[in-house]
Amino acid sequence: MTLIQPPADEVLDRAAALLAAGKLIAIPTETVYGLAANAWDRDAVAKIFAAKQRPATNPLIVHIAAIDQMDRAVMMPLAPELQRQLDCVVDLWPGPLTVVLPRSNRISDVVTAGRDTVAVRIPSHPVALRLLRRCPFPIAAPSANRSNYVSPTMAEHCDGAMDQPGIHQFIEMVIDGGDCDFGVESTIVALRPEGPRLLRPGGVAAETLAERFGITVPQLTGEQLPGLHLTGTPLTDAVAESAAEAGVTADGTAAMLAPGMMKEHYSPTTPLMLYDTARPMSLPARAGRIAFKPLSVQEAACYAAVETLSDSGDLHEVAKGLFAALRRLDHAELDLIVIDCCEPVGIGMAIMDRIHRAAATHSK
Repeated sequence: MTLIQPPADEVLDRAAALLAAGKLIAIPTETVYGLAANAWDRDAVAKIFAAKQRPATNPLIVHIAAIDQMDRAVMMPLAPELQRQLDCVVDLWPGPLTVVLPRSNRISDVVTAGRDTVAVRIPSHPVALRLLRRCPFPIAAPSANRSNYVSPTMAEHCDGAMDQPGIHQFIEMVIDGGDCDFGVESTIVALRPEGPRLLRPGGVAAETLAERFGITVPQLTGEQLPGLHLTGTPLTDAVAESAAEAGVTADGTAAMLAPGMMKEHYSPTTPLMLYDTARPMSLPARAGRIAFKPLSVQEAACYAAVETLSDSGDLHEVAKGLFAALRRLDHAELDLIVIDCCEPVGIGMAIMDRIHRAAATHSK
């Protein structure tokens, strides 16, 4: 029997039973496909780390079906200031937003990398919600791929030949929910007594969150936006600062505050280079290009393979197709992948964050 199963009711019933029995499955969300386990089952969660070869210092996101299930993951009631901050953004759920809050005693310290906080969200994908409603427990679900590899955005990425380096041998099924709508992971924001802090840009723009909280984007990110540039590292320094404030480091040597904070992440095995219009590039014979909008015929001829993510340069289309394009070119036996850049504004901040981390492995 193929691992990939349609999201029929009987399949979801079986998926919930597998999770209750401590098994792993792959599930669709609006961001990326997740490697799911019962978040209350310490042994099941440990299987996630083993399957992904994920550092025990990198915590997981816990998924719930509705706001009235917050106490399944979070220590309730919240302190008044934390509740005020949550109230500012709670209407963005279901959706690609994760908040970091004090954890419930029912959440294992394996989930949180030993920290006393937990990352939690309500996904908007209808299949994920149907599954969550069948489970009397929350679901821990990082991306369904080996640690540091490119995140999966379609069911086929979790099964067999396209799952490389893969996790398919560790899972009981993949529930097919189609292609992910956002294509990049959720935004993560820590809600803190001293004020919210963006830990990872994602499907909800930093500008949207800053407006909700009544603060500026630099206050939210802990960085000075005028210093950003297309070939710099838009959020890496701010993330390291956030980690340092929490008494940890951003290289994974101690417990991270949230997922997605490691400098090297989302990386194809093929070397990845950012396209820089200000600097001439010497290309190997077999170079690929990920273009955010169509290239000229002359420019496209310089590459052995070209992936065009949008006809118009729409960054939401770019984000949706980014990881799938990286995976396709990573399977194309290329010597180098060159990728476009964009302004780190709106969803562009998440795109550039992922690209910089994906390229970091090959830029040492």
